[in-house]
Amino acid sequence: MRISTSLPLAAAMAIPRTAFSYAAYVGAPLLLINWLSSRTYAKAIFLLVFLAVSAVVNRALGLSFSVTAWALELALVLPFLAAALGFMPAKYVNGRRLIRILNIIVLVTSLISLVQQGFPLRLPYIHYLPDFWNGGFGNGGAKIVTIIGFFGIIEALTRKRKMSLLDNRVLIVATLNFVVPNFILGILAGVAALIIFLRKNRLLLFFGAALAMVFVPYLEYRSEQKNNVFTETYGANPKLYAFVTVGNLYREQPHTVLVGTGLGQFTSQPAIWSSPINRYISTHDMPSLPGMFSAEVHNRYVAPALLRFKTQKWAIYSSANKPYSGVTQLLAELGIPLTLLLVFAAYRLFWRGSQSDFGRAAFLFAVFVNLLDPQIDSPWFGVMLIATLEAIRRDAAIKASERALGENRESGVFTAPLADRADLEPGLAR
Repeated sequence: MRISTSLPLAAAMAIPRTAFSYAAYVGAPLLLINWLSSRTYAKAIFLLVFLAVSAVVNRALGLSFSVTAWALELALVLPFLAAALGFMPAKYVNGRRLIRILNIIVLVTSLISLVQQGFPLRLPYIHYLPDFWNGGFGNGGAKIVTIIGFFGIIEALTRKRKMSLLDNRVLIVATLNFVVPNFILGILAGVAALIIFLRKNRLLLFFGAALAMVFVPYLEYRSEQKNNVFTETYGANPKLYAFVTVGNLYREQPHTVLVGTGLGQFTSQPAIWSSPINRYISTHDMPSLPGMFSAEVHNRYVAPALLRFKTQKWAIYSSANKPYSGVTQLLAELGIPLTLLLVFAAYRLFWRGSQSDFGRAAFLFAVFVNLLDPQIDSPWFGVMLIATLEAIRRDAAIKASERALGENRESGVFTAPLADRADLEPGLAR
């Protein structure tokens, strides 16, 4: 039996999370890219030059700058940047199949995690938090599973052929991964993006209403229990306050408007891992890497708001209460020009360039979720975007081939297909 080339790539992204497994998380996305394509290396060279110039400018101005954090963040954010700028996926990659396989794997590993909590005799939402539906990734893993589940849903909803029983099972798997974990912000962003499908499939409205009857009471409960100390202290929601922080950065460090603070220096994962707040409330140990430290811009503009609640960890512990997001991270660390370029490039690729709601829903989700939570330097988020990009390009090639064949038949001339369907059709590709 032939093994899908997507299986080892999906397996690499599903390894239980440890300090060493991050090598697989950042290595697997590199294998998804065709680095020899001019569409890839030309953009990659431009990107690396800009990021290097940004680092040099910040160091030249006398700001403390962690080169280790810069390099670590580059490895983490590269999958997202590759998808947003349209790096060419490798020919052996099948985006749809990769999304489906990864959803199945994290479902299995999540069930294993629940069994360790006493499932099925003890149930999530009743006997313990649903955070344990975490794909085996540990603390914070529920976020990863929710992201993977969303892309599984939109992949299933945009298949050309009528879904078989097996396909419906995969849709159920993806839906479980999306709704069961406790990542409320991701669920809200995903639901907002899924509304685009109501234009063509009204049945989803009834399905969504059924889910709402189950989960809306829980969301109301969580909303009532949400800690509002940060909002009461600063007079603004943490996600809005994040833009105030970026504004203060721009006012006092004008160069960051154009080149940013540099990767890994403000609110990206390396910056948070090495933040002084970790001494009080973080579930992560500070990485013991040479040259890894909390940069000056983080200590001056971000850390004070966090340290104010060092004895009240619940004020900033939840994702909803953290005063930063993916969008503010881009604005601060990359500057306005590159941020706008990334958004415009992603819009052209996923919205205008897509011939289905697959790409459009992915674009909406990318915007919505990063307004609420930083996902741009999550390797899993980046891999899902690369897989989506490959899938919409494959679908477009299939439609172009079928259109050309139809025109040839109408004119009475028959030529060989423009593309081998075994290389294009997701169900036939390896």
